[in-house]
Amino acid sequence: MNVLVYNGPGTTPGSVKHAVESLRDFLEPYYAVSTVNVKVLQTEPWMTKTSAVVFPGGADLPYVQACQPIIPRLKHFVSQQGGVFIGFCAGGYFGTSRVEFAQGDPTMEVSGSRDLRFFPGTGRGPAYSGFQYNSEAGARAVGLTLPDGSNFSTYFNGGSVFVDADKFDNVEVLATYTDHPDVPSSDSGDGQSERPAAVVLCNVGKGKVLLTGPHPEFNVRFMKKSTDKHFLEAVVEKLQAQENDRLKFMRTILTKTGLNCNNDFDYVRAPNLTPLFIASAPGKRNFLEEMESNLVHHGAHENDVEQYSELSAESDSFHFYKGYISSYDAASTSLLHKEPDEVSKTLIFPGENEDVPPSRYTPNFDMSEYFRHLNSQNTLGTLLLYGEVITSTSTVLNSNKSLLNSVPENTLLHVGTIQVSGRGRGGNTWINPKGVCASTAVVTMPLQSPVTNRNISVVFVQYLSMLAYCKAILSYAPGFSDIPVRIKWPNDLYALSPNYYKRKGLKLVNTGFDHTKLPLGDVEPAYLKISGLLVNTHFINNKYTLLVGCGINLTSDGPTTSLQSWIDILNEERQQFNLDLLPAIKAEKLQALYMNNLEVILKQFINYGAAEILPSYYDLWLHSNQIVTLPDHGNTQAMITGITEDYGLLIANELVSGSSTQFSGNVYNLQPDGNTFDIFKSLIAKKVQA
Repeated sequence: MNVLVYNGPGTTPGSVKHAVESLRDFLEPYYAVSTVNVKVLQTEPWMTKTSAVVFPGGADLPYVQACQPIIPRLKHFVSQQGGVFIGFCAGGYFGTSRVEFAQGDPTMEVSGSRDLRFFPGTGRGPAYSGFQYNSEAGARAVGLTLPDGSNFSTYFNGGSVFVDADKFDNVEVLATYTDHPDVPSSDSGDGQSERPAAVVLCNVGKGKVLLTGPHPEFNVRFMKKSTDKHFLEAVVEKLQAQENDRLKFMRTILTKTGLNCNNDFDYVRAPNLTPLFIASAPGKRNFLEEMESNLVHHGAHENDVEQYSELSAESDSFHFYKGYISSYDAASTSLLHKEPDEVSKTLIFPGENEDVPPSRYTPNFDMSEYFRHLNSQNTLGTLLLYGEVITSTSTVLNSNKSLLNSVPENTLLHVGTIQVSGRGRGGNTWINPKGVCASTAVVTMPLQSPVTNRNISVVFVQYLSMLAYCKAILSYAPGFSDIPVRIKWPNDLYALSPNYYKRKGLKLVNTGFDHTKLPLGDVEPAYLKISGLLVNTHFINNKYTLLVGCGINLTSDGPTTSLQSWIDILNEERQQFNLDLLPAIKAEKLQALYMNNLEVILKQFINYGAAEILPSYYDLWLHSNQIVTLPDHGNTQAMITGITEDYGLLIANELVSGSSTQFSGNVYNLQPDGNTFDIFKSLIAKKVQA
């Protein structure tokens, strides 16, 4: 499920960053945390696949102006669908019934009703004086008192007090301000509540709403970067001493909304990056030498003091070492306690008598095991770039052209065990934990086929790559063909939901998996996404250079399911038939089989075109004879019958009104409109035949 953080008019970059990173720390891998804009919330079918929508700090009035069209959707999401709304500071004001901000100050005053009305009363602020927009001048470490009487301090900068919160039946006060606010916290008596509410949880229909005045989501690690000495001494140092209390509080309030949180505080920090190791398949060391030579050509030069070469690439700087054992300590030490997206990345080439790094440096990926399963005739994957903790297998190559241009054609596979800046469609980012294997293959393709002289459409690479991955899984070992995985167009891999499987009383062992026996209308409840694919295209030396990035749930079930879970389910059935058990799946072998299959499929496609590949793709996709609705053609019903061989568009035959089998003769070509949530609820249809 998704947790969507609003990033549009009204937000500040710092507030968005703190909200996103903090929520990822606590919620991933159970939820995919990403940013969205108003257009996404207004036009895409996000509600059925989203657990929470979050509005971070910033300014409430621009929220009101920009988000007016989505107010009904937000209210329906919470009250009718049981979703969660979270508002930090400005987002907290936005979720009230009335805002009273800086009353009497003509330069800042904002007063008026609010349409969300999740909190029945007024959000009044700033709770403490001194606030200035776009400044830390009024920021402070504000004391909060919890229901059990304990206290801690958290970051505050202009937030509200929720007036008379303890008088509403649907509101639970999760924290009060320890010191009385500078504005009235009650509309009765002397204007001060005995429990001035700083953080509240509201029950709204079927859903929950969490609103805060202060910023418990703000991470000290990021605030330490401030250049304001007074802010560092007066605020950050005090918050640092109480960071564990903040973490406990954040986990408590997120759990109160019904969200599933991580329990290990060691997870709540960005792990240190580790060195990247590069190695070659046996007999292919010439590719390493070629890459080293290319790096020099693209600007890598010896550091006069340190024992490495350095390259200032387009987005990152790199330090290149020689010798796994001799360089490891220096390469790893340089990465300690540094921000992953800012530190120079370290990459170690093998020394003269080294083939792969010692296993103690790569405990989660056996590079020798990978090469043992790689076809000796392969070009693809013969260079392996591996890191235990990396930023992103895709971004490090995609954002640094001089590094990418140094890679010999059709050789490199980049694999990482933990990604701290994983990338997906639409710019979504996340942390990939252990159990989610991430990889990016560098594929080079000509503009024209050397056999047919026809132009090559690179759009097919996403289809071919996911086909290769699916084949790698199903051929991993005898019995793996029973694993119920199928391709969802255009480039996602789905597995049958274990819950659906058990609820329907299905059996796979000795029967085989035939997805066509499942109702096509059950695709959503029946299947869960376990892998996604992202292709970035470059044009280098009059050829296409494609970065094919893929992450797959091997052993991590959050937030969906994993291949290992299906192996365990099948083994339970195999025991009943006294059959040999399936082996545990290993990333090394799977990645090698993926490269083996992709090498063959790409050659077939380049030489003979899409017609050579599509029958295999159809065997493993979910969509043969699926009926879709075309909203821009009067909600016409059409049946998917294939993919065009030129541009890879879906072919849909229009059905006679009221029939699910008879065709009208009209044919449409379908393409996605950029929708990242449910591709089949938002398709662009072009009529091509009458």
